[in-house]
Amino acid sequence: MKKSLNNVTEAYDKTAPFYDLLNHVYFFGRDSQFRSIIVENLNLKPYDTVLDLCSGTGLDFSFLLDKLDDRGTIIGVDLSLQMLQRSKEKGNRKMNLIRADVAHLPFRDNIFNAIMVSFCLRITPTYTSTIKELARVLQLCGKLGILANHKPQGLVGKLITTMLSAILKIDFGISLSKHIKKEFTIISNKLMHGALVQLIIGERIKKGN
Repeated sequence: MKKSLNNVTEAYDKTAPFYDLLNHVYFFGRDSQFRSIIVENLNLKPYDTVLDLCSGTGLDFSFLLDKLDDRGTIIGVDLSLQMLQRSKEKGNRKMNLIRADVAHLPFRDNIFNAIMVSFCLRITPTYTSTIKELARVLQLCGKLGILANHKPQGLVGKLITTMLSAILKIDFGISLSKHIKKEFTIISNKLMHGALVQLIIGERIKKGN
């Protein structure tokens, strides 16, 4: 389903006021658990510099902050001003929020020790470019943690897929692991929450390209 950055931005600007609630309801209250698991798998050090891509309303920040001390840095990037504003209103310490296109990140090469991506890779219309950007800004041996919607199975799954595709223009035909393998070594790839959520942990390695 063809979509543009404007489509995605407008959708999230509209849902920003109740995004946290929708997230919580959709995952039956387990969204915090998923975010905690992915942060644990990043094996962060207290002084690391972390990119929270598509940071939205800042739902990942508390888990990341627990792993860092005053030497650590978290940078949240999102294209929706309304989502960033909601995150700012929460008053999280050490927040560095930047509005940017995920396929054209305003950072130098090899700057981040870890990158966390929660539920946005299937939504961005610039999927391949985004993965290349993640590889560019992540340090060698740096960790990439991805939470993503997985294609639901069965009749209920088809109904959910149709609903999400219509609302958020999610392309469930994309094989996340296949594309990520082009730039990263996949350490862990598992399904959770009735196979509705995919958790992928990757490591940036030298690819020779």
